[in-house]
Amino acid sequence: MRELGDLSIIIVVWNTREMTRKCLESIQGADPEHRWDVIVIDNASQDGTSSMIRSLFPWVRLIVNKENLGFGRANNLALREVTTEFALLLNSDASLTSEAVSRFLQFMKDHPEAGVAGGQLVYPDGRLQNSIVSFPSLLTEMTNKSLLQILFPGRYPSKRLHFEGPLEVDSVIGAAMMLRMEAIRSAGYFDEDYFLFLEETDLCFRVRKEGWKVFFLPDARIVHAQGVSVKQVEARARVEYQRSLHLFFEKNYGQRKAQIVKSFGYLKAWVNLLGAFPSRLFKPSSASRWERYKYLLIWYHKGCPADMGLAPRSSV
Repeated sequence: MRELGDLSIIIVVWNTREMTRKCLESIQGADPEHRWDVIVIDNASQDGTSSMIRSLFPWVRLIVNKENLGFGRANNLALREVTTEFALLLNSDASLTSEAVSRFLQFMKDHPEAGVAGGQLVYPDGRLQNSIVSFPSLLTEMTNKSLLQILFPGRYPSKRLHFEGPLEVDSVIGAAMMLRMEAIRSAGYFDEDYFLFLEETDLCFRVRKEGWKVFFLPDARIVHAQGVSVKQVEARARVEYQRSLHLFFEKNYGQRKAQIVKSFGYLKAWVNLLGAFPSRLFKPSSASRWERYKYLLIWYHKGCPADMGLAPRSSV
């Protein structure tokens, strides 16, 4: 049996065959001796992703789901089988380097208080992406988040700042997130009530409640195309995000605050729809924006039903 080392890499995929191929090629380049245990969970892709993996990457452990289980639930299938000390969650539209992995592993070994660490996500052209997530609150949801990041950078850190070294944060983006398995087991894995969006934020919230810390590592850089799967279903993705946001508030702050956020979201949907109306009339290319806001508003009008969004019952 081959030596697995300290790391398992887990990738959840859905209809991203070519991006998944590039992602696995980057892992192969970073780890030519296959020291790491690489697990891919295919969420019922229809584009031949699983066949491609079996053909080109036989060293990958492949789990094929009969339906789209979402991000957290699919990751849990692999996380519950992990025997290594650390696991790296990686999006299929990301590329890995040995330098980034070494930085992650060295930091986690040097800082036993760290339960989760995230790297600096960058676009293929080198531009920075948001990699830090502050916990949602009534303030963040009812004001402008970008303004908060400008006015209170210490409380709401973002890509606008240059960080010299590791920074303790609320949460990190799940596109490249290193997990200490001891911390994840104590926190109870991903909450499977979330289908997509904010499940990593919820996990970090619970990890911190267990006494662990979450860190951002600016020198662990991961190239990330961002949102390839979601772009296929943008209107439903917007609904799924709002559903996850309501769920986060309900689970972590209570029903009253969750209802405030839901009511504000409904009003905001109206404002966005009306704001998009002139463009819809005079600029046909902006029709998709109008349709996204209309779909979201219909969802609110119907009472936020479960059969709209991205879950399997939505026929994804």
